[in-house]
Amino acid sequence: MTSPTAESGRARLRSVGREVAFRRGDLLLSAGAPSTDVLLVESGLTKVVLHAHDDDATTVVGLVGPGELLGESGVITRAARSATIVALTQVRAVRVAATAFLRLRADDAGVRELLDETWRLRHERSDLRQVLVTRPVRARVELALLAWARRFGTATDRGLVLRGLSQQDLAMAVAASEQHVAAALAGLRADGLVETGRLSFRLPDPGRLGAASPGNQGESHRPAVQDLRNRGRQPRGPGT
Repeated sequence: MTSPTAESGRARLRSVGREVAFRRGDLLLSAGAPSTDVLLVESGLTKVVLHAHDDDATTVVGLVGPGELLGESGVITRAARSATIVALTQVRAVRVAATAFLRLRADDAGVRELLDETWRLRHERSDLRQVLVTRPVRARVELALLAWARRFGTATDRGLVLRGLSQQDLAMAVAASEQHVAAALAGLRADGLVETGRLSFRLPDPGRLGAASPGNQGESHRPAVQDLRNRGRQPRGPGT
């Protein structure tokens, strides 16, 4: 849930930026590139990809959608981009030059509130990822799909639909092989919990997902996240 103050910050960024569009597969930001601007996502879905330094392995560390900022960390710290952002669907965004963004950050309370909101969501993505790796693969798939569908999915008369995500993306996001994820999805389909299509996942009854797996014990990821915080572990997601 966004605040009116953060929404006013988005309006200020729109007033100084320009709209840009991306197709599925386009790179919005590239790791290692100079941080010359910030993007405000207006519509569509993107994935955050980290590249290992010692090999060609890549990891999907989260999804980013409408209302969130991309690239602000590098602009603020004057560092190169730390992650690659890839469009999963058609994406519209507002591009704001670094100098204009830094000026508004200093002068506008709405932009500062939007930054806080963006970083809070980034913390939640990092927390979710830490929780996922402690669960069996099927439970990881359930919790990830449930969290993403609730935030980015479209409500229909047949449940929530999450579009743009491939099975390979899902496997990288839950740190499991595609074979193990395929087996988990087969079980979820057999139980009537998930329907899969080309680049789409439908959750007919989201309330049942995440409660049916023995690895979840009827819980969402939030209690486990709170436990991490209670023990003083507050992981941070990658900046962009």
